[in-house]
Amino acid sequence: AAKIEDAIETVMKLKRPYGLLGYSQGCANALTAESLLLSGSPKQQDLLVNETCPLVCRQLLFSAGNGSMHGPASDTKMQRLIVMGEEFFKYQQGYFSRALTSSVLELLNNIMDSAPFQKIIGGAQSMLPDGCRAFWREAQHLAHIPTCTMRGIMEEHTTPEALEMLSSLLTKQAGSALHDSQVHFYDAVGYPVYIHNRNGRLLKKCAIGDGAIQRTHHWSPLSDEVEFVQTKKDVSRAIFECAKDRHVFPWVDVNVRFGIIKYAKEVTTEQDAVGMELTRGTQNPK
Repeated sequence: AAKIEDAIETVMKLKRPYGLLGYSQGCANALTAESLLLSGSPKQQDLLVNETCPLVCRQLLFSAGNGSMHGPASDTKMQRLIVMGEEFFKYQQGYFSRALTSSVLELLNNIMDSAPFQKIIGGAQSMLPDGCRAFWREAQHLAHIPTCTMRGIMEEHTTPEALEMLSSLLTKQAGSALHDSQVHFYDAVGYPVYIHNRNGRLLKKCAIGDGAIQRTHHWSPLSDEVEFVQTKKDVSRAIFECAKDRHVFPWVDVNVRFGIIKYAKEVTTEQDAVGMELTRGTQNPK
């Protein structure tokens, strides 16, 4: 969320309106950033409601803002793994020296205390029910910002081989195959599904149709990032060759149609050209 705030401050220098574009867990980060700014200092609030360069729209791709069944399922598995590990190490204590046992425990503690591990655990909080509940209970969002969403459901012919196991896991864990391998279509919306409060009702009114459900997978916006996991079967079926612009430009077109995004009249400088691109929403979804 802090990096999103930094990006907004950079856009403010261009003096152009902007939108929030989130992908997967980035949707939760974008909504968190908006909530922190709106509930922050007057200077932070000005980043959202500035007269010349305000926030004008949101686009959420395969949103994980309501968490995922992967979260609680992994949490349960992790607890079982810790118990199994404790039972294993207790048995081994009788065969190894105290020095070796202390070294192993110290190594494990160092790993769990490391910054990368804590960042992973912290980032995973939004995938768990407790993390989602805590966020949506306290969240604040602007009531006049239209929210577009893109949701997907995988089918056999649109499933990358790298996601087959993950998809089967989610289907087995949740009892439903109506998902994109990461989140179910009924959770991938721009408002809280399991927490009902005033802010949730406001966000639900901001939702523009919740978006048509696409026949695609969770990794469809990616290209170079997933090249190393592509198989010959994926290439032959063109699994990752879908039109990438469909993830962004329908959002831009809808907001232009209703006058929320306005075209710049003329381009005079390089800075104005960049500003015009941002105004028209042609930001790189990466």
